[in-house]
Amino acid sequence: MQQDRIYELEQFILRSGGDLNHVHQRPKASPHTSSTFDPISNRGTARDHNDIFRPSEPTSYKTREACLVEHDKQTRYVETPMWYSWSEARRPDGEAEVSQQETSDSPQRQAPFSTSYHPALLDPPVAACAIDMLHRHPPPKVVFELWAAYLTNVHPLVKLFFDWDKAPMMNRAANEPASLSSPQEALVFAIYFIAVLSLSDAECKAMFDASEKSLLLNNFQSSVEAALERVGYASASDLLILQALYLYILAMRNRARPATLFSLMGIAVRIAQRLGLHRDGGLLGLSPMVAEERRRTWWQMQQGELLIGLVVGCVSLSLNANWDTKMPANLEDSDISPTMESLPPDRQGLSSMGQVLYNYTIWQYIRTTAQKGSTWYTSANVSLMEKEAIMEYVRKELVDKFLQYCEPVNPMHLYIQVGVQSFLLATQRSTRQPLMANTRISDMSLDDRDDLLRNCMKTMDYYILVQTTPAIACFRWHYEYYFALNALVYVIIEAHHRAATAEAVSLWAIINKVCELHPRLMAAGSGLELSAIAHLIKLAWQQRQGYLERQQSQDIEKPWCVDKLEEHVNARNTKTTPDGQHASDSSFVSDLINFELIDWSAWEATGPAGQFLQAIRPEDKN
Repeated sequence: MQQDRIYELEQFILRSGGDLNHVHQRPKASPHTSSTFDPISNRGTARDHNDIFRPSEPTSYKTREACLVEHDKQTRYVETPMWYSWSEARRPDGEAEVSQQETSDSPQRQAPFSTSYHPALLDPPVAACAIDMLHRHPPPKVVFELWAAYLTNVHPLVKLFFDWDKAPMMNRAANEPASLSSPQEALVFAIYFIAVLSLSDAECKAMFDASEKSLLLNNFQSSVEAALERVGYASASDLLILQALYLYILAMRNRARPATLFSLMGIAVRIAQRLGLHRDGGLLGLSPMVAEERRRTWWQMQQGELLIGLVVGCVSLSLNANWDTKMPANLEDSDISPTMESLPPDRQGLSSMGQVLYNYTIWQYIRTTAQKGSTWYTSANVSLMEKEAIMEYVRKELVDKFLQYCEPVNPMHLYIQVGVQSFLLATQRSTRQPLMANTRISDMSLDDRDDLLRNCMKTMDYYILVQTTPAIACFRWHYEYYFALNALVYVIIEAHHRAATAEAVSLWAIINKVCELHPRLMAAGSGLELSAIAHLIKLAWQQRQGYLERQQSQDIEKPWCVDKLEEHVNARNTKTTPDGQHASDSSFVSDLINFELIDWSAWEATGPAGQFLQAIRPEDKN
C-alpha cells in the first residue's frame, strides 16, 4: 500500500514537470544577509546595520517550478503544481510574457468576463461595455499638455514605467483614440486624471478654457472608473490595467475614504500576484526591460499600500510576506531599451529615480526590521539612546546614498532633501511615542515637551517650504500625502498650554500659515478628522484670547484661520435637522471621535495625540 502511494506521488511529480533525481538543498545563510541584524539588540555592528539596506538575493524558481503561463490571451503567474499540466495553458514564448505589449497593438473591446459565470460584486455591469469612451478624451492639444504635465509632475515621483515606452500610446490617444486597446484606454484616462490633480487651479483654467479644477477631477474620475469597469479590472491579468488602477488609487488619496482605498489596494496587490510581480522578473526569464518595469510597478505599489495603511491604522501584510522582487535600478528611462540583453550598471549619484529610490530604501529598511519582529522606533523595550543610535545610522546611510549628491538648484533634489528630513523628523517623533503612552501632557517634562515641539514646528516649516517654493510647486500635490497631521495637532495643543507665554506668537503664526496653505484644512466639509483639528484650533484660540483680554491688551488680532473656522461653524449651526431643529455646535464637537477614518480611541490609548486631545478637555482646564 505504501509503495503504491509512493508510486502515485512520483507520477504526480513527473506529470507536474518535476525531476525525481533532483534534490534541492537549503542554501546556507550568507553572513551579508539582513538576517544577521537584530535592531533591538546591543549586538548590532556597523556591518549588521549595513545589512538593513541590502535586501536578500532572490532564489531560483526552479526549486518551486513556478512559472508564467498564457491562457485566454492573458499571462498569469502560477505556483500550484496542479495547473502545470493544464492543457489550455502554455508557457509564453519569447516576449509573449508581457501580454500588455501584445494586446496594446489591437483594440480589445469585448466583454471582459465570461458569460458562463454569474457576475459577482466586483464584476463590471453589462452596461459598462457599452459606454462610449471616445467622446471623453480631451482635444489632441490638451492630451499632449496633460502628458507633459504627467512627465513633469507625476512621473518622477511614481516611476511605474518608461516614458518613451508609453509615448506612442499617448500619441494614439491624441490622434487616434479609437485605436487604443481597452487596457491602454484605462491607463490613458488614469494619466489624464492624476495629471489634472497635479495642476494648480490656474493651470487647469488655462488648459481647459476656464473650467474649474474640481469639475475636471470629477469628470476624469468617472472616466477612469468607467474605463476600469470596461476591462473588468478586478479579474484582469494585464500590467497596463494594474498601472491604471494604481494611478487611480493614488489620485484618490485625498478624495475617497482611506478604508475604501485600502481595500482597493488589496485588489491591486492580488492582481500583481496573479501577474507574478512579487517574484523577480529576471528569475522568470523575462527580458531586462520587462523585468525592470515590473520591479518599478511592484515597489511603487508596496510604498503606496504602506502609506494608506498608516492612515487606516493597519500594517501592510507585505512587510512580512515572502516576495523577492529586486529594487529598481538607479537608471534613467533612456538607459533601458527593449533589445538589451542585460541592464547597464547603476548610475553614480542621483538619477531621475532618486525620489522613489530613497523612499524604497526606507521601505526596505522598515520591512527588514519588521520581519525580525521588531518595530524598534515604537518599542518600549528599546532605550531612547539605542533608538537615537539607530536613527543616526539611518541618517548617515541616506546622506551617503542620496543627500550628498543633491544640488540645491535642482528642484527634484530639493524635494528629496525635504522628504528625507521630514522622514527623519517623523521617526524622531515615533521614537518618543511609547514614552508618552498613558501620560498626560502635564506629566511630561518641560525638556521633552520642548524637544517634541521643536520637532513638530520644524515639520510644519518644511510643509510651508514646499507650499511656498515655486521651484517645487509641481510636487505639492504629492507632498499632501505626507502631511504630518499629528505634528500639527501637537503645535495646536502647545499653543493652548502656552497661551500666556511669548512663544504663543510664533506658534499661532505657524498654525495660521499652515491653515492658509493646506488645501483642505479650511474647506467646509473636508472630513471628520479635519473637523477635529478645527475644534482644537477653536479651543486653543479661546485660551489665548482669554489671556490677552485679562492682560487688557489693546492689540488682539484674531488669526485668519479662526475667523474662517467660525464662518464654517456658524454655517453649520444655521442648518436644520430633519425634525426641524437647528443644528448646534455639539455636532461639531462630536466630530472629534471618528472610528472609521482614524481610530482616535486607539491613538488615545497608545500614542501621544490622544493624550494631547485629553489635555484640553474641560476637566483639565485651569
